[in-house]
Amino acid sequence: MSLEKKEIILNEIGFWKKNKLLPEHYCDFLTALYAQGEQIEEKDNTSKAVLAKEKKKNIVQAVMIGIITAILLAALIFMTTAVYVPIIISGIVVFTFLYIAIKLAKTKSFMATLLYVFSALILLGLSFKIWNVYFMEYPSILIGLIIGNCLMWLFTGLLLKLIYFSISGIVGIVFILSYLLI
Repeated sequence: MSLEKKEIILNEIGFWKKNKLLPEHYCDFLTALYAQGEQIEEKDNTSKAVLAKEKKKNIVQAVMIGIITAILLAALIFMTTAVYVPIIISGIVVFTFLYIAIKLAKTKSFMATLLYVFSALILLGLSFKIWNVYFMEYPSILIGLIIGNCLMWLFTGLLLKLIYFSISGIVGIVFILSYLLI
């Protein structure tokens, strides 16, 4: 057995012992079996293999969420025939992302942050699409929708203590107000 595989197995056994997934004497027996008589120092860190697997899973999830967001934004921008389809799908995805983000926020997961940001981005795209389809003759409605998005970002940032939303809301409102005054 290669040294790398042996180390992975011994790390797993240490993880099982630390988290009481197996009785301690079983873990000691397995450690002695796989160490083949060599002296093993006790490691206090969690299993590297488990952490690497979790990191890979998180990266794949983040990429998938990014791809879904990009596809929805492209559909909102470029679909001109069946305009209801991307609007309805985007609405469902925003609520799904927010539901998952609220569940993940308790664990302070990075995925919650991504889901909040992508939800806000899809919601902004959805606002533009609704204006484009129904209210294109009224530019004041577009300004109202943008201000509404910015206010929503600002209040979300203040409520959830997310500084990036607060800053985005304030900057957006300042830009819109400066555009209106100039």
